[in-house]
Amino acid sequence: MKKLLAGLSCFLIMLGLTACDNPDKSSEAAKLKIACNEVSCAILEPGLGWIKEHGLNVELVMMDNNVNIIKAVNDGSVNAGLGVHSKFMESFNQKNNGKLAMVKPYPFTTGIGLYSDRYKSLDALPDHAKIAIMNDAMNMDRGLRMMQSAGLIELDNSKNTNYSLLDIKKNPKNFEFIDMDQTQTVRSLQDVDAAIVFFTHMRNANKDFRAYLIRDKNANEFPMGLVVLQDNANQPWANTLAEALRSDSVRKGITKNFDGVFEYLDSPSN
Repeated sequence: MKKLLAGLSCFLIMLGLTACDNPDKSSEAAKLKIACNEVSCAILEPGLGWIKEHGLNVELVMMDNNVNIIKAVNDGSVNAGLGVHSKFMESFNQKNNGKLAMVKPYPFTTGIGLYSDRYKSLDALPDHAKIAIMNDAMNMDRGLRMMQSAGLIELDNSKNTNYSLLDIKKNPKNFEFIDMDQTQTVRSLQDVDAAIVFFTHMRNANKDFRAYLIRDKNANEFPMGLVVLQDNANQPWANTLAEALRSDSVRKGITKNFDGVFEYLDSPSN
Protein backbone atom coordinates (compact mmCIF):
# COMPACT_ATOMS: atom_id res chain seq x y z
CA MET A 1 0.00 0.00 0.00
CA LYS A 2 2.84 2.40 0.90
CA LYS A 3 4.49 1.70 -2.46
CA LEU A 4 1.19 2.34 -4.22
CA LEU A 5 0.67 5.67 -2.40
CA ALA A 6 4.24 6.70 -3.08
CA GLY A 7 3.84 5.91 -6.74
CA LEU A 8 0.56 7.78 -6.87
CA SER A 9 2.13 10.81 -5.19
CA CYS A 10 4.95 10.86 -7.74
CA PHE A 11 2.41 10.62 -10.55
CA LEU A 12 0.39 13.53 -9.20
CA ILE A 13 3.52 15.65 -8.77
CA MET A 14 4.58 14.92 -12.34
CA LEU A 15 1.07 15.70 -13.57
CA GLY A 16 1.15 19.00 -11.70
CA LEU A 17 4.49 19.94 -13.22
CA THR A 18 3.22 19.09 -16.68
CA ALA A 19 0.15 21.25 -16.14
CA CYS A 20 2.34 24.19 -15.09
CA ASP A 21 4.58 23.80 -18.13
CA ASN A 22 1.62 23.70 -20.53
CA PRO A 23 -0.93 26.35 -19.51
CA ASP A 24 -4.22 26.26 -21.36
CA LYS A 25 -4.99 28.85 -24.00
CA SER A 26 -7.33 30.84 -21.80
CA SER A 27 -4.56 31.19 -19.22
CA GLU A 28 -2.14 32.44 -21.86
CA ALA A 29 -4.73 34.84 -23.28
CA ALA A 30 -5.36 36.39 -19.87
CA LYS A 31 -1.69 37.33 -19.62
CA LEU A 32 -1.20 39.09 -22.96
CA LYS A 33 0.38 42.51 -22.49
CA ILE A 34 0.64 45.10 -25.24
CA ALA A 35 3.04 48.03 -24.83
CA CYS A 36 1.88 51.30 -26.38
CA ASN A 37 2.35 55.03 -26.13
CA GLU A 38 -0.45 57.51 -25.48
CA VAL A 39 -1.48 57.58 -29.14
CA SER A 40 -1.26 53.86 -29.89
CA CYS A 41 -3.08 52.98 -26.66
CA ALA A 42 -5.89 55.25 -27.86
CA ILE A 43 -5.89 53.35 -31.17
CA LEU A 44 -6.25 49.99 -29.44
CA GLU A 45 -8.84 50.90 -26.83
CA PRO A 46 -11.87 50.88 -29.20
CA GLY A 47 -10.84 47.38 -30.29
CA LEU A 48 -10.63 45.81 -26.82
CA GLY A 49 -14.20 44.54 -27.04
CA TRP A 50 -13.52 42.98 -30.44
CA ILE A 51 -10.36 41.37 -29.09
CA LYS A 52 -12.22 39.90 -26.12
CA GLU A 53 -14.97 38.56 -28.38
CA HIS A 54 -12.27 36.73 -30.30
CA GLY A 55 -11.01 34.95 -27.21
CA LEU A 56 -8.20 37.18 -25.97
CA ASN A 57 -7.88 39.33 -22.89
CA VAL A 58 -5.18 41.97 -23.06
CA GLU A 59 -3.63 44.54 -20.80
CA LEU A 60 -2.40 47.80 -22.31
CA VAL A 61 0.92 48.92 -20.83
CA MET A 62 1.50 52.60 -21.54
CA MET A 63 5.11 53.69 -22.07
CA ASP A 64 6.57 57.13 -22.60
CA ASN A 65 8.45 56.52 -25.85
CA ASN A 66 8.72 54.12 -28.76
CA VAL A 67 12.20 52.85 -27.93
CA ASN A 68 10.97 51.57 -24.58
CA ILE A 69 8.04 49.89 -26.34
CA ILE A 70 10.18 47.76 -28.63
CA LYS A 71 12.78 47.13 -25.94
CA ALA A 72 10.02 45.69 -23.76
CA VAL A 73 8.87 43.40 -26.60
CA ASN A 74 12.44 42.33 -27.35
CA ASP A 75 13.24 41.41 -23.75
CA GLY A 76 9.94 39.62 -23.22
CA SER A 77 8.49 42.03 -20.67
CA VAL A 78 5.39 42.31 -22.87
CA ASN A 79 3.92 40.13 -25.59
CA ALA A 80 3.53 42.80 -28.27
CA GLY A 81 3.93 46.50 -28.95
CA LEU A 82 2.34 49.17 -31.12
CA GLY A 83 3.71 52.60 -31.98
CA VAL A 84 6.64 52.26 -34.39
CA HIS A 85 6.94 51.86 -38.13
CA SER A 86 8.62 48.85 -39.74
CA LYS A 87 11.90 50.58 -40.65
CA PHE A 88 12.34 51.89 -37.12
CA MET A 89 11.92 48.32 -35.89
CA GLU A 90 14.37 46.99 -38.48
CA SER A 91 16.94 49.61 -37.47
CA PHE A 92 16.52 48.56 -33.83
CA ASN A 93 17.09 44.91 -34.81
CA GLN A 94 20.30 45.74 -36.65
CA LYS A 95 21.77 47.88 -33.88
CA ASN A 96 20.70 45.76 -30.92
CA ASN A 97 20.74 42.22 -32.29
CA GLY A 98 16.98 42.39 -31.92
CA LYS A 99 14.58 39.59 -32.74
CA LEU A 100 11.48 41.58 -33.59
CA ALA A 101 8.98 41.19 -36.41
CA MET A 102 5.91 43.14 -37.51
CA VAL A 103 2.83 41.00 -38.10
CA LYS A 104 1.45 41.15 -41.65
CA PRO A 105 -0.60 42.50 -43.28
CA TYR A 106 0.41 45.94 -42.08
CA PRO A 107 -2.67 48.04 -41.26
CA PHE A 108 -1.81 51.72 -41.59
CA THR A 109 0.82 54.43 -41.74
CA THR A 110 1.24 58.05 -40.69
CA GLY A 111 3.20 60.92 -42.13
CA ILE A 112 5.69 63.57 -41.07
CA GLY A 113 5.77 67.23 -41.96
CA LEU A 114 7.77 70.42 -41.59
CA TYR A 115 5.87 72.80 -39.31
CA SER A 116 6.36 76.33 -38.06
CA ASP A 117 4.58 78.50 -35.52
CA ARG A 118 6.37 81.56 -36.93
CA TYR A 119 6.14 81.28 -40.71
CA LYS A 120 3.34 80.36 -43.09
CA SER A 121 5.36 79.31 -46.14
CA LEU A 122 8.69 77.81 -47.14
CA ASP A 123 9.74 81.04 -48.82
CA ALA A 124 9.30 82.87 -45.52
CA LEU A 125 11.84 80.67 -43.71
CA PRO A 126 14.86 82.94 -43.17
CA ASP A 127 18.51 82.21 -43.74
CA HIS A 128 20.05 80.43 -40.75
CA ALA A 129 16.62 79.27 -39.58
CA LYS A 130 16.78 76.84 -36.67
CA ILE A 131 15.03 73.57 -37.60
CA ALA A 132 14.37 70.74 -35.15
CA ILE A 133 14.84 67.24 -36.57
CA MET A 134 14.42 63.77 -35.04
CA ASN A 135 17.68 62.33 -33.76
CA ASP A 136 17.11 58.59 -34.27
CA ALA A 137 18.86 57.39 -37.43
CA MET A 138 15.82 56.12 -39.30
CA ASN A 139 13.64 59.20 -38.80
CA MET A 140 16.52 61.62 -39.34
CA ASP A 141 17.04 59.94 -42.71
CA ARG A 142 13.33 60.25 -43.44
CA GLY A 143 13.24 63.93 -42.50
CA LEU A 144 16.32 64.82 -44.54
CA ARG A 145 14.90 63.07 -47.59
CA MET A 146 11.72 65.10 -47.24
CA MET A 147 13.75 68.31 -47.08
CA GLN A 148 15.72 67.29 -50.18
CA SER A 149 12.53 66.44 -52.09
CA ALA A 150 11.32 69.98 -51.40
CA GLY A 151 14.58 71.42 -52.79
CA LEU A 152 15.65 72.86 -49.45
CA ILE A 153 18.90 70.89 -49.14
CA GLU A 154 21.00 68.49 -51.20
CA LEU A 155 22.34 65.25 -49.79
CA ASP A 156 25.46 63.28 -50.65
CA ASN A 157 24.54 61.34 -53.80
CA SER A 158 27.27 58.78 -53.23
CA LYS A 159 25.01 57.01 -50.72
CA ASN A 160 21.32 56.25 -50.75
CA THR A 161 20.43 55.31 -47.21
CA ASN A 162 20.97 56.26 -43.56
CA TYR A 163 21.46 59.94 -44.23
CA SER A 164 22.63 62.03 -41.29
CA LEU A 165 23.33 65.74 -40.86
CA LEU A 166 26.91 65.07 -41.99
CA ASP A 167 25.58 64.07 -45.42
CA ILE A 168 24.15 67.51 -46.23
CA LYS A 169 26.24 68.73 -49.16
CA LYS A 170 24.29 71.85 -50.11
CA ASN A 171 22.32 74.01 -47.69
CA PRO A 172 21.54 77.21 -49.62
CA LYS A 173 19.79 78.98 -46.74
CA ASN A 174 22.28 77.70 -44.14
CA PHE A 175 19.61 76.10 -42.01
CA GLU A 176 20.78 75.13 -38.54
CA PHE A 177 19.47 71.66 -37.72
CA ILE A 178 18.95 70.79 -34.05
CA ASP A 179 18.54 67.07 -33.43
CA MET A 180 16.36 65.81 -30.59
CA ASP A 181 14.09 62.96 -29.55
CA GLN A 182 11.07 62.66 -31.84
CA THR A 183 8.66 63.35 -28.97
CA GLN A 184 10.37 66.70 -28.33
CA THR A 185 10.16 68.15 -31.84
CA VAL A 186 6.56 69.33 -31.47
CA ARG A 187 7.38 70.94 -28.12
CA SER A 188 10.30 72.76 -29.70
CA LEU A 189 8.07 74.72 -32.10
CA GLN A 190 7.88 77.64 -29.69
CA ASP A 191 11.68 77.88 -29.61
CA VAL A 192 12.75 77.17 -33.22
CA ASP A 193 11.82 78.49 -36.63
CA ALA A 194 10.49 75.12 -37.83
CA ALA A 195 10.43 71.48 -36.82
CA ILE A 196 10.01 68.10 -38.50
CA VAL A 197 7.23 66.38 -36.59
CA PHE A 198 5.12 63.25 -36.90
CA PHE A 199 1.43 63.83 -37.60
CA THR A 200 0.71 61.82 -34.47
CA HIS A 201 2.72 64.12 -32.22
CA MET A 202 1.07 67.20 -33.72
CA ARG A 203 -2.37 65.71 -33.10
CA ASN A 204 -1.43 64.66 -29.58
CA ALA A 205 -0.34 68.24 -28.85
CA ASN A 206 -3.73 69.52 -30.09
CA LYS A 207 -2.13 71.16 -33.10
CA ASP A 208 -3.35 71.03 -36.70
CA PHE A 209 -1.33 68.26 -38.35
CA ARG A 210 -2.52 69.46 -41.78
CA ALA A 211 -0.79 72.83 -41.30
CA TYR A 212 2.56 71.56 -42.60
CA LEU A 213 4.76 73.63 -44.89
CA ILE A 214 5.73 70.36 -46.62
CA ARG A 215 5.02 66.70 -45.92
CA ASP A 216 6.63 63.41 -46.86
CA LYS A 217 5.51 61.76 -50.09
CA ASN A 218 6.35 58.17 -49.23
CA ALA A 219 4.53 57.46 -45.97
CA ASN A 220 3.38 54.05 -47.27
CA GLU A 221 7.03 52.92 -47.13
CA PHE A 222 6.83 53.24 -43.34
CA PRO A 223 3.93 50.98 -42.34
CA MET A 224 2.95 50.65 -38.71
CA GLY A 225 1.65 47.49 -37.07
CA LEU A 226 1.87 45.01 -34.23
CA VAL A 227 5.46 44.21 -33.19
CA VAL A 228 6.23 40.83 -31.62
CA LEU A 229 9.19 38.51 -31.22
CA GLN A 230 9.98 36.76 -34.50
CA ASP A 231 9.09 33.37 -32.98
CA ASN A 232 5.60 34.69 -32.24
CA ALA A 233 4.85 36.32 -35.59
CA ASN A 234 2.68 33.40 -36.77
CA GLN A 235 1.04 32.60 -33.45
CA PRO A 236 -2.78 32.65 -33.59
CA TRP A 237 -2.99 35.28 -30.84
CA ALA A 238 -0.61 37.57 -32.75
CA ASN A 239 -2.67 37.23 -35.92
CA THR A 240 -5.84 37.97 -33.98
CA LEU A 241 -4.34 41.13 -32.46
CA ALA A 242 -3.10 42.25 -35.88
CA GLU A 243 -6.55 41.62 -37.33
CA ALA A 244 -8.04 43.77 -34.57
CA LEU A 245 -6.13 46.76 -35.96
CA ARG A 246 -8.11 46.39 -39.20
CA SER A 247 -11.45 45.73 -37.49
CA ASP A 248 -14.38 48.11 -37.94
CA SER A 249 -14.23 49.16 -34.29
CA VAL A 250 -10.60 50.30 -34.53
CA ARG A 251 -11.14 51.95 -37.92
CA LYS A 252 -14.11 53.90 -36.57
CA GLY A 253 -12.09 54.89 -33.49
CA ILE A 254 -9.22 56.11 -35.66
CA THR A 255 -11.60 58.13 -37.83
CA LYS A 256 -13.31 59.65 -34.80
CA ASN A 257 -10.26 60.31 -32.64
CA PHE A 258 -7.55 61.06 -35.19
CA ASP A 259 -9.35 62.41 -38.27
CA GLY A 260 -6.84 61.53 -40.98
CA VAL A 261 -3.64 61.23 -38.95
CA PHE A 262 -3.47 57.56 -39.91
CA GLU A 263 -3.92 56.30 -43.46
CA TYR A 264 -5.03 52.69 -43.95
CA LEU A 265 -2.84 50.89 -46.46
CA ASP A 266 -5.80 49.04 -47.98
CA SER A 267 -7.52 52.30 -48.93
CA PRO A 268 -7.75 53.21 -52.65
CA SER A 269 -5.29 56.12 -52.24
CA ASN A 270 -2.59 53.70 -51.06
